[in-house]
Amino acid sequence: MTAKKVVLRRAVGAAVALVLALAVAGPVAAGKKPPPTTGDKTPPTTPTNLRVTSLSQTSVTLAWDASTDNSGSFSYSLNKDGQGFTVPQTQTSFTIDWLSAGRTYTFYVTAVDSSLNTSGKSNILTVTTLADTAAPPAPTLSGFVRGPSQVRLTWNRVEDDTSEFVTYRIFANGTQVTQHLNWYGETDVVLRHLTPSTTYTFTAKALDASSNASTSNAVTLTTEASSDVTPPSAPTNVHIVGSNGCPEFWVGWTQATDDTDPQYVIEYEIYVNGVLSPLAVSAGVDNDFVYATDSGANTFTVKAVDQAGNTSEASNGVTEFC
Repeated sequence: MTAKKVVLRRAVGAAVALVLALAVAGPVAAGKKPPPTTGDKTPPTTPTNLRVTSLSQTSVTLAWDASTDNSGSFSYSLNKDGQGFTVPQTQTSFTIDWLSAGRTYTFYVTAVDSSLNTSGKSNILTVTTLADTAAPPAPTLSGFVRGPSQVRLTWNRVEDDTSEFVTYRIFANGTQVTQHLNWYGETDVVLRHLTPSTTYTFTAKALDASSNASTSNAVTLTTEASSDVTPPSAPTNVHIVGSNGCPEFWVGWTQATDDTDPQYVIEYEIYVNGVLSPLAVSAGVDNDFVYATDSGANTFTVKAVDQAGNTSEASNGVTEFC
């Protein structure tokens, strides 16, 4: 192919491209507006008279007066505090469940047609669900003594009429126990650091989300006698065994010794910046899991506790940064 033919073909191709571009952009290039797009631009009429037709502690049923639309096809969007629920055109009421007792919610409804034209908002409706005043059923408590300084308490799991979760609190002689609790499950706990040869009366309270509480039967237990008043030696060589990334750490140590108890029954408490970790305490181990609690430096120390509840001095500290 000669050079003249190549030049000619390129010129023809450029001319065709220019013609196509002008055909597409011609009206704009000539200063004319493109022709208007066609389609439905009319929104449905606004739903009105949004109102409550039924109300309980955990649900509300709402109704409204219907919208109309020129297309004849639309749906409703019911909004609860920013959360939307789609309701068919043929339905002008809707029930929302899984609400919390005694809480206030805000609702409105709009209509949306198939072209996504949206009506104005209905009246805004503020609704407060009915308060929960009923306590959960009372749990049945039982327990037994685990030595001079410990008891174990168990009870049945109870269900509330409105709350999905029920929490439990333990009381000794009328005072809530907040420390030295080894939870082995939702309804199973060991109380530590009790006084030897001492009688305690224990109860468990079940609380729902509205803090309504019921109290179990009372269980009276007397800890065993002990003449042991000497604490174990302090754990040594405290170090970080491993980490799953902040704030999760495994802390290790060299086990303590005691004048009365064998090593396998000596328990180890981990302290984070001087505060006892709320996680369960293990016995006869040389490492355990703990959470860091501060952003920045976290210093871990360990104390040993014998069966009489005697506590050693703190170990050396090891510091990690989060």
